[in-house]
Amino acid sequence: MKRTATQLVLLSIACTMSSAADHYIVTDLGTLGDATGASGVNDQGVAVGYAVDLLYRYHGFTSDQGVFSPLTSNMGMTAQTQAMGINSLNFSIAASYMLGQFDTTALLYDNTMPMMMPMNMGAFMPTAINDSMQIVGSRFVTDPVGFKYEQACIWQMGVLASLNQLSNGHTSLALGLNDAGWVVGSAFPAGSLTPTAVLWIGDTPSDLGTLGGDWAQARAINNARQVVGISKTNSTDVHAFVYQLDVSGGVLSRTDLPDLGSGYAVANAINEQGLIVGSSDNQAVLWENGAAINLNTRIDVGSGWDLANATGINESGQIVGVGALGGEPFRAFLLTPGAACIADLNGDGVLNFFDVSLFIQLYSDQDPIADFTGDGVWNFFDVSAFIGAYSAGCP
Repeated sequence: MKRTATQLVLLSIACTMSSAADHYIVTDLGTLGDATGASGVNDQGVAVGYAVDLLYRYHGFTSDQGVFSPLTSNMGMTAQTQAMGINSLNFSIAASYMLGQFDTTALLYDNTMPMMMPMNMGAFMPTAINDSMQIVGSRFVTDPVGFKYEQACIWQMGVLASLNQLSNGHTSLALGLNDAGWVVGSAFPAGSLTPTAVLWIGDTPSDLGTLGGDWAQARAINNARQVVGISKTNSTDVHAFVYQLDVSGGVLSRTDLPDLGSGYAVANAINEQGLIVGSSDNQAVLWENGAAINLNTRIDVGSGWDLANATGINESGQIVGVGALGGEPFRAFLLTPGAACIADLNGDGVLNFFDVSLFIQLYSDQDPIADFTGDGVWNFFDVSAFIGAYSAGCP
């Protein structure tokens, strides 16, 4: 990207004045040698997810201020785990399972006491935890004729209970909840082969409907009663949505969120400010005031990242998800709102030898990124402009 001298001045000013939505510092959350993915982040910036080791075993992890910590399991040496969510009290949930076994065990971790073994909450797949220490998910149950199916459930005060199905329906999933205990997910209505978005208040379900197509799934709900998820439209496209609910759980509005051009988008999470994150066209997306923003346009050029899917967002606007780093797919990232800094060419949030080395390489290759003056010529003035921006530092 060519920059004029005026743009250079403006970008230098932006190092101290840009808003959180304008730029993000991207951080690699760590690895055990193979793929990683992030599932959530709390208000303290602690992220959780999964990491695959070199023996292809899954391990849940927390990542706090750059410290990557695999979660221990009390389910035996062959158990595998994936961290599914974390609340602002720093309690995280994980699914533990053995290869070849049908059921999943839910584990609760107190991350303020990292040496303590997790609590076994029973046989279910945990998906979300709130600050009231309620945990939702799904478990397999068997009907009177021996048919096994998934049923939404909630764990609270040490008790695991099923959530009711839609009238005469079958199969349900609970995927999100707010601090009031309202639960969202999906369920199959009676006679339907496809699910609809569902809200549970207490254990009573209600059908939230779709964007006009024949299926939908709600994935998260905030304390302002805004629900996000994915739905087929009447044109058979698959779109992200946000629904606004009233105080009784009725749907006040259904908003079809824009995609990045392919007709496909999914919304995964929403914070209390109404910022929504998800994916479209295999690109991580932030929806702000109804507009879709490709998050790859909000990180430093040259960072090496291709952000594919945003899976969580906290109240400070930090975002976690999955992307590719340097050509390696499935790496967990954390985006932190911060000021853009044009001298940070590798996008790691630190000015050092590597940025200088990268500038020299780009300058030698006559790459437009190194044309700091934007005049189409690579000369002393570009070098001087880079030195000036580097000396000014980053916030």
